[in-house]
Parts: sequence; C-alpha cells; structure tokens
Amino acid sequence: MYRSENYPVDTVAVAAFVASQRHGYLIATPPGGHPQVSILPFVKTGDEIELHCVQDDPTFAAVRANPRVTFFVSDFLAASRHEWVDPRDAARATLNFRAVSFLCEATTSTDPAHVAAALARLLAAYEPDATYEPIVDGDFYGPRIRRLATIRLRIVETDAKFKVGPAAPVDVKRRVVAGLRSRGEPGDGRAADVIAATLPEE
Repeated sequence: MYRSENYPVDTVAVAAFVASQRHGYLIATPPGGHPQVSILPFVKTGDEIELHCVQDDPTFAAVRANPRVTFFVSDFLAASRHEWVDPRDAARATLNFRAVSFLCEATTSTDPAHVAAALARLLAAYEPDATYEPIVDGDFYGPRIRRLATIRLRIVETDAKFKVGPAAPVDVKRRVVAGLRSRGEPGDGRAADVIAATLPEE
C-alpha cells in the first residue's frame, strides 16, 4: 500500500480494527511462480497469527515453498463521489477503506494434534459460548482434521492505511457522510457510520 501522510496511522485503532475482523487474505508466492491467495479465518495473539487451511490448497503449497508471506486484513467501506468534496475536481472521487498488511515468516504443520488445537483456539475466539463435540483427532473429526494444515505467521512488519473519508476539513467529511446516507447504496450506511465515528461531535 502507498503510505500517505494524509492518512496517519493510529496504532490503537489499527489493533482494534484487526481484532474486530473475522478473515484475512493469505498471499504467498512460490519461487518462479505467481502469487497464490486464500481467504482464511484467523486468530492473532501478540505478534503471531494462526491460520488453518486445506493441505491441497495451492496457497499452502506456496507457503511451504516460500515462507515469506503477506497477510492482508481489509474492510471496503464505499466509493465516494467527487462532488461531495469538490464539484469541479473529478480526481476527488475515491474509495474509502481500512486495511492492514502484515509481512510475515510462516511455519506450517500437518500434525493432526496441531490442527485440532488450532481449530479449538479458533472456535474459542469466534464462538466463546458455543457447545460442541471436543475437537480431537478421533472418529468424529479425524477424517477432516487429517486433510487440514496449520500455518503460524510471525509478524515482522505491519503497514496500515485507513482511508476513512477525504483528506479534507471536517465540514467536507460531513458532506461525504451526508452524501453516503442520501445515496443509500448497499454498504453506504455503514460507511457513513464509520466515517462519522472519526469526527468530533457537533
């Protein structure tokens, strides 16, 4: 991502955003090959991210061939029209989004015990109040567990960009919020809420 001084990064907001998300994109490039991408649920603890995937996933093969990967967590909000910022300047049309890119070193395992433990941690994070058959490599889960693998990512660098409203005075950002609410396309209401939450109260 292009790092712009117009969109300074708030590390507390970045951490809260990542914690609120339920999936990300694992991007891995095998030597001499094209990048492979998979959308996966994740659990982030400190400077580590834990994933699981199907062993036959081409992205898993790419990770095993080249453990230097990127994990990308993003939330597209909405496209905003140029006239909400400047009626003459068509270049002010833009996308609004929040995105965090983690550069990582990956380690992998196909050990069924490791997979079962990773799935248990994922469910504890996503469904803390749920009840289910304990996840172990037995008759119930075993055939599925043995098709899966775990990937543990050690974060070595983090890059983030929150393009939430235009790089403009507050009154212009409020026009964008009003424009989104008036347009009413799918996602516009949520985008308006996210942008409005960054503004001072009137």
